[in-house]
Amino acid sequence: MSEQLTKKIVNEIKEAKYFSISVDSTLDISHVDQLTFIVRYVDSNGQPQERFLKFIANCGHKAEETATAVLATLEELGLNLNDCRGQSYDNAANMSGCYSGLQAQIRELNPLADYVPCSTHSLNFREKHKIRNNHKKPLDY
Repeated sequence: MSEQLTKKIVNEIKEAKYFSISVDSTLDISHVDQLTFIVRYVDSNGQPQERFLKFIANCGHKAEETATAVLATLEELGLNLNDCRGQSYDNAANMSGCYSGLQAQIRELNPLADYVPCSTHSLNFREKHKIRNNHKKPLDY
């Protein structure tokens, strides 16, 4: 069943032609690290779609290892990297690094795959930083 659904989604993506990817690590129930692979595209009705396609087994935390896994996943799904127009990851250096991170490696292969940092990760980082630096101040009367 899941293979049929994945094929249907991949066919929709191919019909749309252009897509963007979002990859993030997450722990499964047994605390094993894995990557989530999500694709965004605009369907034939002009509606934006966001679809989870698969979990990628732990491939390591280095940018090269992650890039290899992402490229292999695109190939396995039959999606052409040259049709990718966007990529979004967390703010970790292995993902967002502008010289050797995953986004840089993808852009080296496809300069049209613009990188946008995940706003949720950015907001979370900012709020943690703000809370950490918020020292108690004496009350003014």
